Amino acid sequence: MTDGVGITKTNAPPIEKRPSVYQSEQVREVNARAASVQQGESPEELNGLKRLNQILGQDKPLRDNVPRGFYLNIRV
Repeated sequence: MTDGVGITKTNAPPIEKRPSVYQSEQVREVNARAASVQQGESPEELNGLKRLNQILGQDKPLRDNVPRGFYLNIRV
């Protein structure tokens, strides 16, 4: 018994695979920009991130009466 489906072109080009996750145009643009920009952290940024990780690792709520940049002060 046959189902009527057969392979007629054996040298056909392979089917291109598409990403399995839908990404909007904006997401693709952001990813492209992030991939093209060299990001290097300064020693000050690394120290600030280490300090912030230590503070967050204490499982205590952050104080809300501190000045801007108290927990992390970096330039973007």
